Amino acid sequence: MDVDVFAAAHGAQWARLDDLARRRRLTGREADELVRLYRQGATHLSVLRSTAPDPALVSQLSVSLVRARARIASPHDLTWRHTLHFLTRTIPAALYRVRWWSVAVTLACLAVIVTTAVWTGSHPDVLDAMMSPEEQRHYAEQAFAAYYSEYPNASFAALVWTNNALIAALCIATGITGLYPAQVLFFNSLNVGVAAAVMHRFDGAWVFYSLILPHGLLELTCVFVAGAAGMRLFWSWLVPGPRSRGQSLAQEGRTTMVIVVALVLGLFVSGLIEGFVTPSGLNPWLKIAIGALACAGWWVVTFVLGRRAVELGTDPGLSDEEARAEVAVTG
Repeated sequence: MDVDVFAAAHGAQWARLDDLARRRRLTGREADELVRLYRQGATHLSVLRSTAPDPALVSQLSVSLVRARARIASPHDLTWRHTLHFLTRTIPAALYRVRWWSVAVTLACLAVIVTTAVWTGSHPDVLDAMMSPEEQRHYAEQAFAAYYSEYPNASFAALVWTNNALIAALCIATGITGLYPAQVLFFNSLNVGVAAAVMHRFDGAWVFYSLILPHGLLELTCVFVAGAAGMRLFWSWLVPGPRSRGQSLAQEGRTTMVIVVALVLGLFVSGLIEGFVTPSGLNPWLKIAIGALACAGWWVVTFVLGRRAVELGTDPGLSDEEARAEVAVTG
């Protein structure tokens, strides 16, 4: 086979293939043309390699085919527009999807915290069985407040972010069991309730609330949402609805992965507050207001932006291919 004649016969096709593969956006007709030229180019490359291996020509055509393959297999380039869509649509839609689970888990955990604090606070013998009176006094008068100034602000923020992210990750990673997230949330709530009881017993209630509320409002919310997402994952497997168990679990799993990103961002913010705001010399009421504003922002994203995203058709549980294949059904 004459390589020069072969290259002259198909050179225009290869040039067109390379041109389409380099374009940022393609029309539907151009996308179809790219696929057709890619198939033809792959055949031409095979012929060149088997009958007339010209290194320069093979290399040139190979590069064009690789570029075209990447363009066909990865139709969505990561752009600021896609990132913005993920932050403003996909994440809110995912949080909206688990909104009532989040509310139910939050209320249940708050009930455990309050019940534990009131009951152990009214039964000093129970607290004494957990900690000696001397240890309780040391915790209330020194250790609790010292915890927030023990490390440099940046290191402390990173430390609490890592610790809380680990708790949230455990709740989600073990969500399929259905029991472990509930156990983690229950014992975490017990610990908070016992700490509140000890602080109240030694007249440290204001110290407790002024130090835990600035970051704790958002931090605990994130932990509760992580538990809710984990338990919903289990529920999607147990009660799949009209889908198969595999489809239901896959769809909920994608939603859960989006929630993981949201939790990373939320816990990052709470870590910054705990590292820089909580131990600062700001007015306690201002610190609490900052924490309340951050927590309110989370719920606004969940209910307001989330509802708007869902109304616009965003479904974080579907891949792009599945979303395009979805059709409306009744019943």
